[in-house]
Amino acid sequence: MADAAISFLLETSKNAFLESYKLLSGEKIKEHEEYLRNEMPPIKAWQKAAERRRSGDDRIRLFSRNIIDLIYRIEDAMENITIKMEYPGAKFFRSVQTASDTEEVDPEMEEIRNRVEYLSRIAEVIGITEAAGESSSGTANRSAKLSRQTNGHQGKDHFVGKVEEMELLRSYIKDPKCRVIAIWGLGGSGKTTLAKKLYQDFQDKNHFYAVACVNVSQDFEPRRVFEDLYRQFYPFHREDVSEIRGEELARWVCEIQQDRKCLVVLDEIWSPDAWEALRIAFPLGDTASKILITTRVRQAAEAVEIVAEKRYIHRLRYLTQDESCQLFRERVLLMHLPDNEAGKILEMGNKVVKFCEGLPLPIVNFLQFVATKHHLEDLKVVHQNLESYVRKSQESWGAGSTLQNLCLSFDDLPDFLKPCFLYLGSFGEHAQIDAEKLYLFWVAEGLISLEDCGVGDRLKDVAERYLNDLAQRSIVDVHEEELPTVTRFKSCRLNPLMRNLSLFKSKEQGFFKVEDFGHGRNGPMHDSLSQNQVYRLAINFDKYEDGYDFPLEDNEKKHIRCLLLSAKENRPRFMWPKKLSSLIAFKYLRILYFDGFDFQVIKRPQDIGKLVYLKYLSFRNCVLPKLPSSVGNLTQLLILDVRVRPLSKITIPNVLWKLKKLMHLYFPESFDTCDARKLRLEGLTKLETIINFNTGMLNFEDLFQLNNLQYISSKIAGRSEEIVCITRRMKDGDLLCTSLEIRNFDCYAEEKHSVFRNVLECQSLTVLFMEGHIFRLPVHDRISPNLAKIVLVGSQLGEDPMKTLQHLPKLHELILNDDAFVENKMNCSAGGFSELQNLELWNLPKLGEWIVEDQAMPKLSSLAIVNCRKLEMPPQGLKFVRRLQQMNAWEVHEELEKSLKKVEEQMRMEDVQHLPKIMFAHPSNG
Repeated sequence: MADAAISFLLETSKNAFLESYKLLSGEKIKEHEEYLRNEMPPIKAWQKAAERRRSGDDRIRLFSRNIIDLIYRIEDAMENITIKMEYPGAKFFRSVQTASDTEEVDPEMEEIRNRVEYLSRIAEVIGITEAAGESSSGTANRSAKLSRQTNGHQGKDHFVGKVEEMELLRSYIKDPKCRVIAIWGLGGSGKTTLAKKLYQDFQDKNHFYAVACVNVSQDFEPRRVFEDLYRQFYPFHREDVSEIRGEELARWVCEIQQDRKCLVVLDEIWSPDAWEALRIAFPLGDTASKILITTRVRQAAEAVEIVAEKRYIHRLRYLTQDESCQLFRERVLLMHLPDNEAGKILEMGNKVVKFCEGLPLPIVNFLQFVATKHHLEDLKVVHQNLESYVRKSQESWGAGSTLQNLCLSFDDLPDFLKPCFLYLGSFGEHAQIDAEKLYLFWVAEGLISLEDCGVGDRLKDVAERYLNDLAQRSIVDVHEEELPTVTRFKSCRLNPLMRNLSLFKSKEQGFFKVEDFGHGRNGPMHDSLSQNQVYRLAINFDKYEDGYDFPLEDNEKKHIRCLLLSAKENRPRFMWPKKLSSLIAFKYLRILYFDGFDFQVIKRPQDIGKLVYLKYLSFRNCVLPKLPSSVGNLTQLLILDVRVRPLSKITIPNVLWKLKKLMHLYFPESFDTCDARKLRLEGLTKLETIINFNTGMLNFEDLFQLNNLQYISSKIAGRSEEIVCITRRMKDGDLLCTSLEIRNFDCYAEEKHSVFRNVLECQSLTVLFMEGHIFRLPVHDRISPNLAKIVLVGSQLGEDPMKTLQHLPKLHELILNDDAFVENKMNCSAGGFSELQNLELWNLPKLGEWIVEDQAMPKLSSLAIVNCRKLEMPPQGLKFVRRLQQMNAWEVHEELEKSLKKVEEQMRMEDVQHLPKIMFAHPSNG
């Protein structure tokens, strides 16, 4: 099978390669450029033909792998020339064209030419060149048949856990106000089964004049759909349907829906384009007819906009553990096995369903698999190796298999999203994947297309749209930021079954290899790498022990593009593998990511500064005494992350100014410099992000040279001139988000209070931590409406801050600490704090009365009251806060604790749905 990213790589590599050659001149270079323009289209055609002919044919598979290798060779050649032109002496190469220039280019181009000619001969031998000209109609028919086969196994037992959802959908189908009902969810979750059950129910109950059900599939033909609908709506018409034009069939189908009350079930719509091709068969005006669709892609459901207000989209939920076990039991009973065999299979149920992640299809696949085991001894072997056999049942390639079903979702992805999906598999099972980290991987690999960037878009903005697209296709679950400042999504999670698909495809294509030493001393890594070249490698050292086999040879290292190395922070000391003691053999490495290592205890790998292709370097959560000064040689670096383990010390050399392409820079919370001088950042004009900008260690005046800067988080220790400077930079207008931490800044004098007020007015200010005396806040319309988080410490406010802060439209989190408020009464008015989710009141000894009016803080989910000993009664209005989930009351007045316990008991007796969890804590007595 061809690489998922081939089409994308062909375009990006070709364009970047040609751009690199434009730095040179001369007839020879023009000849190379013309050759690339002429030869690239056939390579892409070969890939598409191989994709259509994918099967168990090893020749096709080997041919596809050779295409992948060729693409990477082109990319490497492009990078090589670019770097040579940018190294010292580049001006000479640009200004004087000598024979040596073409001598640099010719060997690489000659090798590429030879590979293209070789693949051209192979393509003829295996028939790829002829296949490249064939239409894909055969694929359409195969996909349609495949999709129908996929659902053929499903029976009535699949309604375990689906009864409530079926009743809900039935109510919407009966609702005269609802015209379109969509069932949306992951492949194998039971969408088709549910839709067909609803179709059968309404077919029997005379609720509709006519009902029809048709499978659309991925590569469908509109005429086939029109024919199926026509035959079902007009069963007594005897004329030859093949003689009727497609538009005429669609008109007949449309008319009966307009004139009569009909129900149409469109199963497996894959895209908005599919609906556009079918919509002529459906009336646009008022009608009593209904459309029920199933889809894995939310955008496809949203595209059916006959009347948007009359559309209901239902996301199908996963089965619970108990429901999965019930389904397992019912299916076993339907197998009619001898009691001893059925009993042995039932023993496996609880463990099996854990691997099936709430999807009905994998459960059925496993039972179909064990049904082939006809002896009790065979079943015992399955039981002893259960996880392995469950995986085998999912990865089997038969009609209706889990893997085949999920592969349909993968195949439907546009080319640019396929490598993005494959990247997700490199993270651990059940991992909550940090969204920003994922975006940066995609950026560093060049997976984000510049064509998708709109005006003012960053690459990370496009990456977020890619992740949202994967979520809309039911491929990944996303979790939104509680404090949405830089990104909308906080993290994402890949369903383990989808992760298995990602790993399966990655292994098949050599895209990614994940190694965790789970096989012990003699793992399979060497075999995997040598038989199927891998371009990206993730190694987890949690189970690694000294002496374990680590046979990664130098000739294999040079192909690796991405190296992710991770370990638990508290794992026992181990000897760093000799094979990784030097990284110089990883010649074309783009991403080097260390996570969790203590480089005070183990020796840091050498030669990082020689990885001149590197675009992303990270020491996240590591202990690193000193960042190597050779990092200054990494001229292609886009992302540098030195957010080492908290409380560990790191020294950063003054070389960062050399990294002219740097876009994202992440400092640790505290660090030292080599000579106690401030680090230089001037000239880093492409910087978009700086995290933990410490004015004590960095020159704040450099900020005015960073014209592309869009997000900065900064720490300032009480110096007015630095705050004034930061404020001036914040008001330049190009900054999108700013997070400020200001410590030890007392505003007793009007001059300092004026500085503070100017900070609050900055529109880019989204997060503010302020330590020091303020006494009063300005009126709310003089405060940035974009503030999402405010922490006030020792502010000694003499007026109720809630009166002002409750009007901020985007405020999600508010923390008042250490005499931030020094009066007795606090009031949260009705309608105030419309977006507030987290409120914390710490160490407010004078707070004695707190009023919360009805409809105040409607989204509050977390509340903490700590050491506010004068507060004796909880606000009565808290009972109106319907979303409150957790409340911490620590070191509070005993009357307040009693009252809260009474409220909790009363709400429990009244069976209040939003009953919050209340935690109490008291100071230890020594």
